[in-house]
Amino acid sequence: MIQLKLIVAVLLLLATIWIVGSLIDLTALLTAIGSLPGRTILIVFLLGATSWFLRGLRTWILFEGVPLLDSLGMSFVHNTANNLAPMRLGELVLPAMARWIGDVEFSVGLIGLVWIRLLDFISLVGISICIILLPTMGSIMLALVAALIFLTPLLLAVVVPKIGHIWLPQILANARDQLIFEAQNGRRLKQMWRLTVLAWLAKIVGMGILLAALSGIPMTDLMATILGAELSSILPIHGVAGAGSYELGGILGSALIGLSPILALEITIQLHIYVLSLTMVFGILGSLLLLKRTLHV
Repeated sequence: MIQLKLIVAVLLLLATIWIVGSLIDLTALLTAIGSLPGRTILIVFLLGATSWFLRGLRTWILFEGVPLLDSLGMSFVHNTANNLAPMRLGELVLPAMARWIGDVEFSVGLIGLVWIRLLDFISLVGISICIILLPTMGSIMLALVAALIFLTPLLLAVVVPKIGHIWLPQILANARDQLIFEAQNGRRLKQMWRLTVLAWLAKIVGMGILLAALSGIPMTDLMATILGAELSSILPIHGVAGAGSYELGGILGSALIGLSPILALEITIQLHIYVLSLTMVFGILGSLLLLKRTLHV
């Protein structure tokens, strides 16, 4: 199955390159990014970097026995693998590294991954919808953002334990018990949730500033594109480095605001380049952090 997934992923990558090369002037896209003011590039990079570091802090809280620098390295390498490896295979890096570095059982690390992905999904969708509706609903949306931040942990603490009465096979019952533990651990949940919200705010704002500077489209109108592209990452099928699905998600999201498919493809590719640039920087940094640990061991 892994070999088949890799074959499909490579075919998706090649098909994406061929389609994009036929429709878009990639040289012009890269030139546009390079011609941005230095201040804009610095702000966009710092917002993206903030998002990566906040996710690293979340990993530190999730695996309490792992030192901070090791947690940052784990998080950076995991997110790099997740952005580059096809077919969600990169997700397995986190529980594998938690087993290697923190002696955490693989199943425990896997359920911990499921938990933070649930927090990611709620945060991404909630924040994006609030930003999309901000121009028309104003202060109501700001109130909803505040409610999202403060009420979500309370709702999770009430809703998740209700699945405890459902009969499940033993392996799934153990996973359910871990999720209930996370939902009922109030202080830990609030810390992880706030880091998740702040990480997504930094990432989304950075993406919005980048695309607004490149396209001249208001940032609030670009949230649908960003939401579509980022939600594509939950799909089980995508090519190497997210090729194909990321672009398709951006185009589908852009259709909600009436952008032409070609323009949507252009800005989604620019967004993808930004994501992959950060991925390479923090992938190298994460590898160095873990290499330092290995050499010391």
